Amino acid sequence: MSGYIGTQPVPQATQTRDSFTATSGQVSFSCSGYTPNFLDVFLNGVKLASADYTATNGSDVVLASGAATGDILEVVAYTTFTVGSSFTPSIDDNGNATALTIDSNENVLVGKTSSSTTTAGNELRAGGLAAFTRSGSYSLNLNRLASNGDIAVFQKDGTTVGSIGVNSNDNLYFAGGTGSTKGIYFNDNGMVPADTGGSPLDNGVDLGVSNNRWKDLYLSGGVYLGGTGSANKLDDYESGSFTANGNWATNNNKYIKVGDLVTITMDLVGPASGSHSQFNLPFTCNATSAIGVYTTFVGFSGGRTYATAVAAGSVCYLRQNGSGVQFAALNVGAGHVLHFSLSYYTTA
Repeated sequence: MSGYIGTQPVPQATQTRDSFTATSGQVSFSCSGYTPNFLDVFLNGVKLASADYTATNGSDVVLASGAATGDILEVVAYTTFTVGSSFTPSIDDNGNATALTIDSNENVLVGKTSSSTTTAGNELRAGGLAAFTRSGSYSLNLNRLASNGDIAVFQKDGTTVGSIGVNSNDNLYFAGGTGSTKGIYFNDNGMVPADTGGSPLDNGVDLGVSNNRWKDLYLSGGVYLGGTGSANKLDDYESGSFTANGNWATNNNKYIKVGDLVTITMDLVGPASGSHSQFNLPFTCNATSAIGVYTTFVGFSGGRTYATAVAAGSVCYLRQNGSGVQFAALNVGAGHVLHFSLSYYTTA
């Protein structure tokens, strides 16, 4: 084709071209053949409208008005074609409404006509962002078939930095990408450390570090320290204060319970009237325990030179003792002071 600068365009259908130089008043031109409605007619380079000519018999083109001497008439006929049986369409549109929109920012929208995460639908934005919005249910479903392994892989500058996957068919893991970065593995019994590939890892990961600590830890069971045997299990720790029974003038007592070991620290001053020789324990003692007691302003009975506190059951008994004499109750009265600590075991 003449008259083009650059690469000549390739016709989208096969075409034939007939050219005629008209005589004065000529209206009929016999062509090499055409399919009705599949042709263009040009007179002196100007495309004629369908009302300016008749072309119905497949060979002749008849002008509505006669041409002038020297006019150039061109007939461009296009052949028809059909899609081959091996052709597979790239889009099978069976929708009954607008299903896909490409907006002016080159965002591809599915199920919506404007870019917004407040409207349900999917977006592939021109900058590389994918946004999925759904009302009332999950908006992303990732499904790996056949084998175990990564389901989602995360990269930074082309390098894998982490993944989410499955092991043993239904155990989820979050794994680091490369190097020493570890992960977390979830199985039927709990949550355990994982290696870079997402497999369970033993004794290789810390929970927090010296300058990046977790705040509080809430457990309904125990902690195994230094080993995994029953002797390594710490299943209880608490501390607090308790009030000894009776009308002691000063009653400032503390306890610490670690596992089944209880330690009490007593700060008692005898009552203004009367006396006491025992008090209740914060936890029941499972075996008798005794310890020396520091006392002031206590008048011991004859032959008795020191005092002891004896824990038995739910009570701590105060006793005075001496060499070669039987111990007796130590009655703490007004102005008498007791300061002591006592440790014992409990089943509580």
